[in-house]
Amino acid sequence: MGYTINRVVVIGSGTMGGGIAAHVANAGLPVYLLDITQTIVSASLDRLKKSKPPSFFTPQTADLVSVGNLTDNFSWVAEGDWIVEAIVENLQAKRELVALIEQVRKPASIVTSNTSGLPIGAIGAEASYDFKRHFLGTHFFNPPRYMKLLEVIPTVDTDPRITEFMQTFGEDRLGKGVVICKDTPNFIANRYGSISAALALNYIYENGYTVEEADAIMGPLIGRAKTGIFRLQDLVGLDVSSAVADNLYSLIEHDESREVLRNPTLRHVRTTQLERGRLGDKTGQGFYQKPPKGKREDILSLDLETFEYRARREPEIPSLAEAMKIKLLGERLQFVLKQNDKAGALVRHTIYNSLAYASRRIPEISDEIVNVDRAVRWGFSHELGPFEIWDALGVRETVANMERHKIPVAAWVKEMLASGHESFYRSENGRLSYYDPARQAYSQACTTEPIADRVLCLELLTNTLDAAALSSLCDALDTIENGDYAGLVITNQAADFCIGSDLGVKELQDALMRVRFSSKPVVAAPAGRTLGAGAVLSMSAAATVAAAETYMGQIGIGGCKEMVRRIVSPAMKTPNTDPLPLLQQILQTIATGKVSTSAAEAQSLGFLTASDRIVMNRDHQIALANRVVLELVDTGYSPPAQSKTCYAAGRDALAALRAGLYVMRQGDFMTESDLHVSNKVAFVLCGGDISAAQWVDDQYFLDLECDAFASLRRQ
Repeated sequence: MGYTINRVVVIGSGTMGGGIAAHVANAGLPVYLLDITQTIVSASLDRLKKSKPPSFFTPQTADLVSVGNLTDNFSWVAEGDWIVEAIVENLQAKRELVALIEQVRKPASIVTSNTSGLPIGAIGAEASYDFKRHFLGTHFFNPPRYMKLLEVIPTVDTDPRITEFMQTFGEDRLGKGVVICKDTPNFIANRYGSISAALALNYIYENGYTVEEADAIMGPLIGRAKTGIFRLQDLVGLDVSSAVADNLYSLIEHDESREVLRNPTLRHVRTTQLERGRLGDKTGQGFYQKPPKGKREDILSLDLETFEYRARREPEIPSLAEAMKIKLLGERLQFVLKQNDKAGALVRHTIYNSLAYASRRIPEISDEIVNVDRAVRWGFSHELGPFEIWDALGVRETVANMERHKIPVAAWVKEMLASGHESFYRSENGRLSYYDPARQAYSQACTTEPIADRVLCLELLTNTLDAAALSSLCDALDTIENGDYAGLVITNQAADFCIGSDLGVKELQDALMRVRFSSKPVVAAPAGRTLGAGAVLSMSAAATVAAAETYMGQIGIGGCKEMVRRIVSPAMKTPNTDPLPLLQQILQTIATGKVSTSAAEAQSLGFLTASDRIVMNRDHQIALANRVVLELVDTGYSPPAQSKTCYAAGRDALAALRAGLYVMRQGDFMTESDLHVSNKVAFVLCGGDISAAQWVDDQYFLDLECDAFASLRRQ
């Protein structure tokens, strides 16, 4: 049978349960959020509404969440197509809740347990056969909106069709990177992460590293998140990480590395910190101490010898600065691994032991190395997974280095090398495949849809529109207009699409006008920060396919024409419409430097139109953008007419905007400099000081933008 999810019930409104409910609402689905009391669940929703970064795509998204308590509203569970249990990490409590859910759930509804490591099979062990067929684990990572990984854990009883459906639903509707896991302790990411972190921390504590040195080494230097290792501990909470380690130790008796979790020095540090109530961010102090709220004081660091806080000390390891000049992670790691200093020593210990540990967990936690790499990358924001790092360093050379340091490597890795296979991954004809130890052969690892041959794709290689990017853009436009391509997609596979430009104003305007009036459709595919010239580039395209996590904003003069064309001009085609509220909205957005917190909010601000597409999973963005190009062509695309399609409101509207700005300045809501720039923006938005409103062409506004830029530059 087919499955659909039209309503979701989340039981447990804590950090994870509330975050899951918010993200399900982001996906456009109504959610019931339940907890023990109405006070608890209402407080959770209020917290979600105020959270930073935002849990909801827009403030209105929160309206999809209805709150209730387990006494008065438990019958709501019967309405759920998907019921998520996200209560405390206690096996017996989860079992008791599962029994209650089974009594009221409707037939064919899917029930999942969100847990970071408890055995899914044990949670549902006492349920009926039908319940077990519809029961599995879904482990979100915190915060659920922003962390890509979703581990889906079927049991031996789960219907494979349910597993397949939840994988597709997680990827397409929730925008997650889904990894199917075995029902083993802590699944994939937390199993690897717990041991890997303990390996590093033990070495750090036993070899006299400071928290600053450790975080500088264990961050972007080795392809990991900016939080490093101690800042991450503070974010997670020392109570949480300690509980995870303690629970894991008792569940992995067969794991040859489990004793690193009980290292005496590691336990001493944790016990001391816990006894002093230093849990991390939630208590304001952990390995770092934040200043009291409202006070402008420096963040202090923990001295790992005295356990007292002290002023921050910059690491004195010269190789760090030299290494960070190396762009490619593989080359950077090779450089650091060769250093005879604190950085080299810690990285050798961490990298070699972690990679070897990953190899020894195959096939226990996963049959496929690609799932381990994806879980680590998506769950912890690592640049590369362990087997990808191994390839970047050279598998044969790295195995030799591990053995030199007496680090045991899984036998299957040596067998792979002996059979003539020198890497875990390989690419043939653009298709990526990975080594399968069970088959002793390679399997395809494709996760994205094919790109249409008829569509040209331009990938921006920097996050600014510079001379090289402009040249590539113009070449791409020439290619589609003079060749057989149906159209063009513009993307950037880095974290940000484009955050500005270092080009001259006229030069940039001319290029973007070419995009707007191209004879064949140009589709922009922004993600991440899309600011200034990046926002105008997206708005100039025939259509936009934005990743859900797209943050659009426009500061200053550039983009005024596009905002007027998109927001004011369509409305003014209706008789007796007042342009002033629309102009005020645009002026406020630009003058305050408002940046959307999502693509959905970008629509409400006018950076995206209602017809632009938003894709939850960025991995599917380019394929959808290609389809949009072909859809435009199939429906008879023709470029917009170069005529008078922009509404210039004129002198009266300008006077009203300037009066509002004057009041803001008098109220000390802006500086004199802000007022000056905002008046220039208002002048452009209104089409200048013309005596009466009129329709003008794009170039009219672009000329005003140029003049305003020149005036500001002179001043």
